[in-house]
Amino acid sequence: MMQFGDSMLPTGAFAFSNGLEAAVQTKVVHDAETLRQFTETALEQAASGDAVGVAWAVRAARHARDGENDEAMGLLRLTDNALFVRKLPEESRSMFTRTGKKLAEMGAAVTASPLASRWLELIRAGGTPGTYPVTLAVLFAAMHGDRAPAVPAAADPAAPPDDPLLQEALTVHLYGVVMGILNAALRLMRLTHIEAQALLYGLTARFDELAGRAAATPLEHMSNYAPMTDILGAAHARAHVRLFMS
Repeated sequence: MMQFGDSMLPTGAFAFSNGLEAAVQTKVVHDAETLRQFTETALEQAASGDAVGVAWAVRAARHARDGENDEAMGLLRLTDNALFVRKLPEESRSMFTRTGKKLAEMGAAVTASPLASRWLELIRAGGTPGTYPVTLAVLFAAMHGDRAPAVPAAADPAAPPDDPLLQEALTVHLYGVVMGILNAALRLMRLTHIEAQALLYGLTARFDELAGRAAATPLEHMSNYAPMTDILGAAHARAHVRLFMS
């Protein structure tokens, strides 16, 4: 399960800092505490945005069978487009689709799943943007789609999803958000590996709550409202010296 949440997975994600490089350059992030705040904010944004897309894509993908269920595939494409249009900075859109396509290519080759192959065909044909969150959901459904069927989200928004597959996919997505930022931080600022692990340990305690919130959010309420992140992304795109692509 955690294989697909590893920031060193060959999808090119290691080349993106999720806005951290600009945050460090502008002194928004300058020590372990401000890094924790930045990463926790990224998790909050994911819970109301990208993770909502993961949840809806998992629900659709598990009913797509081998990509032959037109209704389920239509919902996947709808979710994919909804995620794409909510990413305003050009760098963020580029990261979204580049890593998504790479993950689709790797997933189709590794799992030999007809669903994963069908999704990759759609991306290559330009039939869908191929965002990373939806591709991640497709791979989870391709590998474990025969597990317990999806059930309605818990009444308590802070409760973890009752669906094991949905919970695992959301956990992996949130883990990837944290690790992408922390790995970038190790290259951008004075941070020890022990400090990074301490931050990771503290932030993972919120995963159940954030996954529950994402699972309980209607697709039409998905939001990527993050003005500071968008401003940092715009500043990074015009920076003269850059170690990362975002």
